Amino acid sequence: MEQQASEESQDELTLEQPSMSETEQLQDKTLKLLDYDTIRQQLANNTTFFEARKLALELSPSFDEYEVERLQNETADARALLDELGDLILESRVDTSESVARAALGGVLTGVDLLAVAESLEVHRRARSSVLRGAEKAPLLADIARIIPDLQELQRQVRAKIGRRGEVVDGASPNLRALRTQVRQAYERVTEALTGFMQSSAGRETLQDSVISVRGERLVVPVKAAMRHRVEGIVHDASNSGATLFIEPFATVELGNSWRELSLEEEREVLRVLRDLSTLVGAVADDIRLANRLTANIDFALARARYSHRLQAVQATMRWPTDEEEDASSEPKNTLRLLKARHPMLGRDVVPLTLGIGPGWTALVITGPNTGGKTVAMKTVGLLALMHQSGLQIPAEEGSALPVFKGIYADIGDQQSIADSVSTFGSHIGNVVEILKHATARSLVLMDELGTSTDPEEGSALAKAIIGHLAKRRIPLIVTTHHRNVAAFAEASENISNASFQLEPDTLRPTYELTMGVPGRSYAMAVAERLGLPEEIMEESRVLLEPQHMRFEDWLNELQDDRQSLQTNLEESERARADAEAIRNRLEEQVEYLADNRDDMLDNARRGIEAHFDAVRQKLRGMEASLSWSAPAGSSPEARSRIEEIRQEVEQVEEERAKLEPTPSSRRERVEERPIGVGDTVFVRGLNLEGIVAELSSKSKEAEIAIGKVRINVDRTRLSRVETESVAEKTEDKPPIRMTQPAEARELDLRGMRAEEALSQVEGFLDRAMLDDLSTVRIIHGRGTGALREAVRDHLNHHPLVQDFGPEPRERGGNGATWVSMS
Repeated sequence: MEQQASEESQDELTLEQPSMSETEQLQDKTLKLLDYDTIRQQLANNTTFFEARKLALELSPSFDEYEVERLQNETADARALLDELGDLILESRVDTSESVARAALGGVLTGVDLLAVAESLEVHRRARSSVLRGAEKAPLLADIARIIPDLQELQRQVRAKIGRRGEVVDGASPNLRALRTQVRQAYERVTEALTGFMQSSAGRETLQDSVISVRGERLVVPVKAAMRHRVEGIVHDASNSGATLFIEPFATVELGNSWRELSLEEEREVLRVLRDLSTLVGAVADDIRLANRLTANIDFALARARYSHRLQAVQATMRWPTDEEEDASSEPKNTLRLLKARHPMLGRDVVPLTLGIGPGWTALVITGPNTGGKTVAMKTVGLLALMHQSGLQIPAEEGSALPVFKGIYADIGDQQSIADSVSTFGSHIGNVVEILKHATARSLVLMDELGTSTDPEEGSALAKAIIGHLAKRRIPLIVTTHHRNVAAFAEASENISNASFQLEPDTLRPTYELTMGVPGRSYAMAVAERLGLPEEIMEESRVLLEPQHMRFEDWLNELQDDRQSLQTNLEESERARADAEAIRNRLEEQVEYLADNRDDMLDNARRGIEAHFDAVRQKLRGMEASLSWSAPAGSSPEARSRIEEIRQEVEQVEEERAKLEPTPSSRRERVEERPIGVGDTVFVRGLNLEGIVAELSSKSKEAEIAIGKVRINVDRTRLSRVETESVAEKTEDKPPIRMTQPAEARELDLRGMRAEEALSQVEGFLDRAMLDDLSTVRIIHGRGTGALREAVRDHLNHHPLVQDFGPEPRERGGNGATWVSMS
């Protein structure tokens, strides 16, 4: 019996546990009640890349604190990037995912499809290069950008063979140009023969019109049906009325056959070009999908940044309790604080809302007149919490703080159902039951007009019991109500607080300003008197009021004045705290900068010491030389003393230089490599594929690469030889020759040169750097008018040997020099 009772009890516990589907349905209902779909649509309008728009329309809040932190940091990075570079448009007009999938399955894409793929590859390239240019401001987005595959060679192949309208150009293959010339000549021969027939006496008498038409891909002339017996030829078609026959004269059949044969051969050659390009797209389909996904993530972060900028939003401080702090015996730390927050759909002129929950209490009861702002305030809190957990910044002031809730549940508005025979009160209680089943201390619960639509006494009793139950479970709660005894219950409870909206005393218009810690006043008597209720009735109503009610109103007036003064002081202290945090963040950034730039600073110090060392050593040599010519050795004690001082100075400089000498492991080393030859397996940068060198052109720097059955011509600078196992084994036996490059090999000074001369120097300099296996070099162009700088950087932006570049730090020349990272 005991075992059976235990199993029954276990079954009851199992039945009471909420399923994931119920939780998701409750969350989805909350999103609809808080108008979250409008946020999705507004965010989607700020995207520019087609896949990013999908991400925005499918946006959902995350309930994992680490995911929320990552999304918020990405949005902050994106805002910093937009501030640094200006708006970054990654617009792609066509969704290429279907075309890429078709190519991956072996399908042949049209020229228009291939152009769309090339356009998306250009967007990928622009996203990668632009974000990496601002990597210092947006390190998280830079990490995403670095993973975007380099497919520029595929883009070049498509652009070289497909015209702007999607047609295959004449130079797409060696045979195509000749075939098209032959097709045009054959067509001209047919049309000349048909024109001669039309101009003959027989043609003038038998033709309906002097035009050449095409029927069934054959060139024909329109002949009167009655004259059919006078024109020998093949009938290909007839008009709807039957009065005209479209005939190909026997005299032009062979010419037409020649034209059609050449046209079909041309079509086969065009199809071969399209198939080869489609094969290349299919070969890197996974890379294209990855690039689409990464570019969409970048544009999605930029869209969140644009939307946040338009809302004048800030990043809320994130707070969440640890698992130990969720125990009921400990102090909860999921404090919610909003400073001058605004509902994102009400514009910037709305009265801002300052509201908080905790510390030390978890339930907030908001009272006040109808249309005073209670429901809007509650929906603002819920919607801003959802936005925060979706990676969006919130329209509020610095210093606002939000925890990461594990669930956000709302019961707002009249949700009665006539079809289901559910009343307004029944609908509210049904929602409350579901919320009580799912809510925990890590949830946020919003309840509008709790206890209404039923008997006031019973409704207020239920409201107090529900609020007390949630407060006891330490569940963050915001409730709106008209029941004064519910506000009194909150005032008497330790872990529940009051807040209220007021009316202007003179006009009785809503102020829409929330006062924390004070229950709402009743304006029924004042409104009735202003609307003209007879004085004798007003007097009688005042007499009927209980004395404690009048004392309560007087107490509220005094308390409201005191609270207003305290609120002003609190806001000032919050602003001061926010300023202090901002200063601390700036100091941390400066410390991080010093740590990141330590090597550059040491390099500068080392150069200064070496220059000092050279000067002192030169001085010593000059002193010794002058002594050897002027007087016998040792004849001048002062000279010997001076020489000794200089030698000591040399020793000190050598000691300082030794302290800054880099360790051997930090020096760049390289291995001598043989040039690429026919038969070598190579990796094609910009296509992310391996192929075999079939031929090396003697007239240009291109190489013909065989990738499967497809052969393409590629610039040799985009090729990297792939070592075979046998070569690798040999290199293991022989240690590579290690060389350290002098500082001059890593730096190029262009000051005083014209742009054309400078770019020629840059080209040779980059070639030498690649041969020397240098990872980073430096180009000095000076500040001047900026023309030389722009010419150099524009050249670097399209150079195949350059992976990335940017201005030097301020202490190394700033915009007067450019660092270059070799690919």
